Amino acid sequence: MNQKTEKRKSGIFKTLLIAAIMVATVTGAFYGTTQVAAAAENNKVTTLPTAYPISVSTPATPEQAQAPEGYVKPAYTIVDNSLEVYRDRKPTANDISKEEAAEIGVQALWSVFGLDLNGKTIEMGYEPAQDMVRAKWSGEYWIDGQSGPDHPMYRFTVDAITGEIYGVGFGRILNVNANLGYDAELSKNPAAAEAIAKKYAEELNAVGGPVKSSTIGSQGYSGNDPVVNFRIVGENGRLAVIQISRYDNALLSIAYHDYVIEEDAVIKQIEREAAEMQAEIERRGAETGNTGTPQMIPFSN
Repeated sequence: MNQKTEKRKSGIFKTLLIAAIMVATVTGAFYGTTQVAAAAENNKVTTLPTAYPISVSTPATPEQAQAPEGYVKPAYTIVDNSLEVYRDRKPTANDISKEEAAEIGVQALWSVFGLDLNGKTIEMGYEPAQDMVRAKWSGEYWIDGQSGPDHPMYRFTVDAITGEIYGVGFGRILNVNANLGYDAELSKNPAAAEAIAKKYAEELNAVGGPVKSSTIGSQGYSGNDPVVNFRIVGENGRLAVIQISRYDNALLSIAYHDYVIEEDAVIKQIEREAAEMQAEIERRGAETGNTGTPQMIPFSN
């Protein structure tokens, strides 16, 4: 095998390895489970299930602490999320209550999506702190009363210590068969979709002021809705991730500054681990004279 081919195979392996590690290590889904299209060096697209992490939070600003203008608190019901992942997970004495977290999330959904939750039921789940991830409350409202990947829902996530809103999202189900494949043209020419994402960011004050720049990120799909993410940078340096539908440009989620900061940190850690794994594979290959396709080698504890 020539050096060029070996380098190419190694690059493909590292691309898929990073994605695989993300699947295994990143917890606390914000968007829910989303399929992310990862373009490898062979110009083919591999679709891998992944989940976006929630970020480290800073104390809520006065604007976040008070109800938004025009908001009237709806009469909603709070229940515990019955998913296995939330069982036996209890908040500490330092955490805000699920009732407080629910109200913060309800206000955020109203502000971003105009959602009125009067008479609705919100499922709340607590996720304790983990490495690089702070404790958080997650709330879900299932529109048709049924949960699962084939049912529409709204979701929010709140820092369990500070009460800061991390992000809000809308997981909808389209009544059409949209193309879920990787859109190479969008990646080459993202200006039109980028302008829409920036408009959402500015109208909803996603970065706390004017937008300085925007960069296209991953694309994939959530349920049967094709999506694309844009990384927004404010003139004040704050960050956000805006997700819109590739089908009709509808806003699907906003993840705020601290979410992006944590995601960056998690991905850097994943890349470091992948580089260490690749180096170990190459070292062992050199020792044994095996220069074929790299094999997965488990990390030792």
